[in-house]
Amino acid sequence: MLQVVGHLSLSGTPRIYSRSDTLVDMQKPRAIVFDIDGTLSPEVSWLALTRDLGAPVEQHIQIYKDYKEGKIDYEASKDQLIGLWRATGNANKAFFARLFDALPLDPAAEQVVHAAKVGHIVCLITGSVDLYAETVARKLGIDQWYANTTLHWGTDGSLVDMDYELDQAAKKLEQFGQFRQTNGLEAQDCYVVGDGENDERLFEACEHGVLLGGDAKVQTHAWRRIALLADFEQILQEH
Repeated sequence: MLQVVGHLSLSGTPRIYSRSDTLVDMQKPRAIVFDIDGTLSPEVSWLALTRDLGAPVEQHIQIYKDYKEGKIDYEASKDQLIGLWRATGNANKAFFARLFDALPLDPAAEQVVHAAKVGHIVCLITGSVDLYAETVARKLGIDQWYANTTLHWGTDGSLVDMDYELDQAAKKLEQFGQFRQTNGLEAQDCYVVGDGENDERLFEACEHGVLLGGDAKVQTHAWRRIALLADFEQILQEH
């Protein structure tokens, strides 16, 4: 059953939206932007990558926590994480590509993206790495995508470095601006579908954020809320 949240009330509390409501600002979107982790895929790709490489996920989480809390700097965080991956003997592009190709998508992802392509520009903006974003885009036939992290490979295909932004929300907002500029779009021309805090600023910008799940920190900025990715098709049908 479709569960949705409509516009905010004056108190800032999301109100439940029913089909019988008439909302004057429900203009037809020109573009649909999807998050990947937790949205088009049930996986958190960063942790899935570490797990499937054969490295301890708890160490990955600790490195991220230490960096976020300022206990280590940017370079140290990269060195530690890349070192963790290299220790498995699997930190090479071919292995990463096979691993990312094997990560599951939501069962409804292909159908939802297919429906979104009808009359809309479709884009991915993810907090994940570029190779994973490229893989998902290829699987779903999406031409435009943006990722938080760029992986750098040596001539032998081994991982040598990466460029990463700690503030994923700010990075996503910057990339949303690049996407809009490339395609001649206003923020309000877009629907954004995401599941977490790093999508919050996109929701605020476009005013048509569709929250998958019930993240309380993001919910107040969501225009609509859906329980399942498949439910987004109904929103598309309504507009």
